[in-house]
Parts: sequence; structure tokens; C-alpha cells
Amino acid sequence: MNTFRDLIVWQKSKELVLQTYKILRTFPKEEVFGLSSQMKRAAISVSSNIAEGNQRRSIKERNRFFNIAQGSLIELDCQLEISLELDFISKMEYKNTLELINKTGFLLTRLIKSEIHKTCPPTNPTKPTKPTNRNQPNYD
Repeated sequence: MNTFRDLIVWQKSKELVLQTYKILRTFPKEEVFGLSSQMKRAAISVSSNIAEGNQRRSIKERNRFFNIAQGSLIELDCQLEISLELDFISKMEYKNTLELINKTGFLLTRLIKSEIHKTCPPTNPTKPTKPTNRNQPNYD
């Protein structure tokens, strides 16, 4: 049986947590309970919700957790940009972390789409649909 650890998206999200904690070491001490704390919670929320969602049996429940992870990823993205504008992180740290956020987001979106396809199989692409315009030929 596959666990959340086997998911590439979870592996990337864990990488993101580690990267986030690394850049937060240089934040001003007064940010410990402010932006720094929010960023830690958002980063951990991404990986935790992917892990928890993976263990849910129903597709609806799985996607609920995956969607929460997406929301936390966007929250972290926003906080990262604020950190750059406050000069708490360098442009290189911003670029590297944003790249990891984008990779994780891409993989998470693909995971959600694959879950959706489990419940809604694609329509038959070989059969033409009925034309809506009377001047077009009827293929039926």
C-alpha cells in the first residue's frame, strides 16, 4: 500500500517546509510571533493536509484536504512576497522558495485533477457531438 511519503507532491511540500524554516532563521526576532509564525504554519499545513488527504477513503474527503493544502500554499506565496518587500529575505531566497511553491502547486493541481477523473470518466472523444447550428451536417 502506498503512503503519503510515496507522493512526489508530499516530498516537494516537505522540501518547502525545510526551505521555509531555513529562511526564517534570518528573520528579525520581533517577527517570531508574527509573519514568521504564520509562514511556518502555512508551510506545515501544506504537507500535513496532503498527508491526511491521502489517507482518506472517499475522493470527496481527499480533495477537501488537498484543496486546504492549496489554500495554505497560496497563503505562503503571499507571505513570501511580503517578506521580500520587507527585506527579510534576499531575492535569491525568494526566487528559490517561489520555485518550490510553484512546483508543489503544479503537482498538487495534477493530483486533484487525477482524483476528479476517478469520479467523472472523460467523455468518448471518438463520437462527434450533435451540432448546434442547423446548417452544419448531422453526424448521427
